[in-house]
Amino acid sequence: MFHATLDSSKTWKLIVDALATLLTETHFVITEKGMTLRQLDSSKAAMIALDLPAAIFQEYECDGEVEICLGVDELTKVSKRMAGDDKLVFTHNESESRFEIKMLGQAERRFSLQLLIPPEERTKQPSIKFDVQAELFADAFKQAVKDIGVVSTYLRINADDDTLTFLGDSDTGEAEVILRTGEESALCELQTKKKSSAMYAINYLADISKSMASDSVIIQFSSNKPIMMEFSIAEAGRISFILAPRVERR
Repeated sequence: MFHATLDSSKTWKLIVDALATLLTETHFVITEKGMTLRQLDSSKAAMIALDLPAAIFQEYECDGEVEICLGVDELTKVSKRMAGDDKLVFTHNESESRFEIKMLGQAERRFSLQLLIPPEERTKQPSIKFDVQAELFADAFKQAVKDIGVVSTYLRINADDDTLTFLGDSDTGEAEVILRTGEESALCELQTKKKSSAMYAINYLADISKSMASDSVIIQFSSNKPIMMEFSIAEAGRISFILAPRVERR
């Protein structure tokens, strides 16, 4: 059994938009502690991790463990019908294998979505040790991705003791964005165990950056290793994206 209420429909819309960045189906695992999701995209080049503690909900009840699998298209269509001041009520109808979303506002509206069959194996978040951790304004990251995307289909990130640099090039030109630590910088914090450099597909970064709804984002990476981009949702919740590097062929 699962039942929860959420006062902010905006929060739920942001979550659904983030999931829609990579996925066509969602696999929520719900326990008494909260809702989690760990899934790869269809190409297995990127992964999304969602952690929503029970505390972000105004009411929350869950007996045992509940798996909720839904199509992203259906979730997106329903979320678009939510008004800004709607209170949301989520219920798992186990007998009919459905997930119900009720919207309480000027009218009471209810959507009942058919559950999909859960995958046989659950995706596990990889344990990666990173050499670089940077916290920066989310808008600065979004602008850097857009700037590099003007000339390149990939983005290279370089990090040293006090500088984070985004670069890209192609036959048409080059682009570079430099962030240095300092009081007026968009780079809030930079921790570097050693100088690092890695390259990632710009189309993935562009889609992921659009889903960033918080003021800041934490980026972690190592040379030629995956990058993790993490930001908060509803204060206590977290969304993380892990993207595989683009390896240069020589």
